[in-house]
Amino acid sequence: MRKLIRAMFFSVLVLALLALAGLAWMFSMRPGMESTRTHAYPVARSQDGPALVASWHGTTAVLLSDGQTSLFIDPFFTRPGGWLRLMLNRPIAPDEALIRTALAQSGAPSLAAVLVSHSHYDHAMDAGLVAKLTGAQLLGSASTANIGRGSGLAESQIRTIEPGRAMQFGRFTVTFLQSRHAGATGGRPTGDITEPLVPPAPYTQYRQGGAYSILIEHPLGTILHHGSAGWLPDMFEGRRADLVFLGIAAAPSPEDYLKQVVDAVGATRVIPTHWDDFTRPLSAALVPLPFGVDLDGFFSDAERLRPELKLQTLAPGQRVILFESRTMPTP
Repeated sequence: MRKLIRAMFFSVLVLALLALAGLAWMFSMRPGMESTRTHAYPVARSQDGPALVASWHGTTAVLLSDGQTSLFIDPFFTRPGGWLRLMLNRPIAPDEALIRTALAQSGAPSLAAVLVSHSHYDHAMDAGLVAKLTGAQLLGSASTANIGRGSGLAESQIRTIEPGRAMQFGRFTVTFLQSRHAGATGGRPTGDITEPLVPPAPYTQYRQGGAYSILIEHPLGTILHHGSAGWLPDMFEGRRADLVFLGIAAAPSPEDYLKQVVDAVGATRVIPTHWDDFTRPLSAALVPLPFGVDLDGFFSDAERLRPELKLQTLAPGQRVILFESRTMPTP
């Protein structure tokens, strides 16, 4: 019996060591950055006239501006560190000093609106405080509204969206479209945030609250922000976009994904997002997520399946011109 117990102990020990070795390998071997370099978006040149410009700030955080009105989608600067902290469900909170610095660096001292695709912490935790610091309206689900309330945002700055209803901000027309979160689990933690979420709070209190794709129309061009790689049948019927910011974390079959989202809106340009490890600060070199993302595979599959599709990547904080006019789009 002792020999059997000893053998079982050593077997469990070996399996644990192998599992740890596998995790260490997974976290250290993250190919794909070469793909982001070879598809790098051209550096913004001086503008000759009106333009729609953008910058990406990791995960699905995208700042848009036409020089008169600015919108920030899924702002997330705090990026609490470490996967162990996440797995232990430790309390987290927005870092106000870091957020103030990041906003100043982004060139967005004031915003018309902060748009939130869903209420997981890596999309929504900083959103209420960003709206508070910039005077913006906070737009999202009822769960996002409770994140705003927990951040001390005035009720007059909180707007719970109605899917399919267009909203106007300057020359931007914003429409939230009901979607579906990626992943076999349906995007846990699921459910709704039913009362003001006051930080610090555990990761799992940032419940999804439903998922949305956000259509942003402007006279210079139309953008689709698709933050999570799920979809609902015919959700884009009658909708068109020139360019898609396409979340690729936990993306399904590239053929289905491109067909159901990119082809569905007739887009000819794609900027992949939600591929970077959001437990690392933006001040560090970006690396892909250790699981759920195959950057090289995404680019090679997309180029093979849609050779006519223009794939481009942004460096964090890089300001680029998306559109200058309908007749002269920036390549």
